[in-house]
Amino acid sequence: MYVPDDAVTSASLSQPRVSALTPLRHRNFRLLWTGLIVSNTGTWMQFVALGYLIDRLTQSPLYLGILAATQAVPRLIFAFLAGAAADRVDRRRLLMLTNAVEMVNAFLLALLTVTGRIQIWHVFVIAAINSLVHSFDIPARHSMVPSLVEEREVLAAVSLNSVAFNGAGIFGPSLGGVIIAAIGEAGCFFVNAASYLATLGALIMMKLPRREAVGRVRLSEDLKEGVQLLREHRGLVLFLTSVAALSFFGRPYIRMMPTFAREVLHVDARGLGLLQSAPGVGTICAALLVGALASGRGKGAVLGGAMLTLGVAVALFGLTRSFVLAMPLLILMGTAQTLAMASANTLVQLTTPPHARGRLMGLYSMVAFGGFALGSLPVGALAARIGVGRALSLGGLIVVILAFFLLPRLRHFE
Repeated sequence: MYVPDDAVTSASLSQPRVSALTPLRHRNFRLLWTGLIVSNTGTWMQFVALGYLIDRLTQSPLYLGILAATQAVPRLIFAFLAGAAADRVDRRRLLMLTNAVEMVNAFLLALLTVTGRIQIWHVFVIAAINSLVHSFDIPARHSMVPSLVEEREVLAAVSLNSVAFNGAGIFGPSLGGVIIAAIGEAGCFFVNAASYLATLGALIMMKLPRREAVGRVRLSEDLKEGVQLLREHRGLVLFLTSVAALSFFGRPYIRMMPTFAREVLHVDARGLGLLQSAPGVGTICAALLVGALASGRGKGAVLGGAMLTLGVAVALFGLTRSFVLAMPLLILMGTAQTLAMASANTLVQLTTPPHARGRLMGLYSMVAFGGFALGSLPVGALAARIGVGRALSLGGLIVVILAFFLLPRLRHFE
């Protein structure tokens, strides 16, 4: 059920308590979640392997930023259009298509790497294609979630989706580091290609009611309605602005990790895998807090507070020179990031009518994932001049400043 701004800000405390695992009682959500855990494990392995491959071939953080920029451009161009598509077509079939394409791309990347023919431009082109596909995948997947669970379980379900991605980041990067050290990056790419079979299998097994046919409305009208929603609901702009600031300035630490591991912490592929795994531990910690938040008030305050915490943690992380100190900071960053993104995602979904959720999730995808990728380019360029640690700390400080500005406005949304 669609919840307008005034309803969001006056949510009832009398609703039954929702635990972090409550959404798993629904078979369809459970199938999708399980498949995503397997697939995302492979995705994280490929993420680590790509960063390691670029860093090994170029020895420059600038190229990591360029890689992120090639992923950002398709998101920025196609995200809103992809969101409209998620509102017009069968979301399950769309997800089957996107996962199949990404599986083929991972296999191609593996073949190029194992034969020694891989070049930087190959990585950039495949990354851009995957980003284009993700532009359609993310809004379809996110907008499907409210239809798989009860409305009061949406925050818990969104958080579990974060666990499926970032939680898989606990063992995915570590396993990727071991595989890279043993047989090279191609091994990670092959495993990732195979992992998509889990999501495809889950989508096939799901039993969903037939979706009502979408009226023959022109695509331009769909896009216009999405813009109109932003004008009518002031909260949507505020939520998306918060996510954009958080993603652009705070989250590029993820893409800069290979250079930070090599230049600052002086660790190998196994150490890089552990560093990439630490935020996933934080995601699990965040999921344990969701039960108290799902039925309560203050999702806007949680978003602002988590944003502030992330900024402080990123600023400190950039200053550290110790692997031992870096790990708990990364766990804290993962916790804060998950709480912020899950709260923003839930607020956007509950402020948007069901028939338009795909379009708003397209915008959410653009600012969350496109912002992160686009923000990595200036951070990479700055890191090449002043050092990766200082560049990350500067981004963290900017997030802190923006959080202080946004928090008083966010706390009114519950």
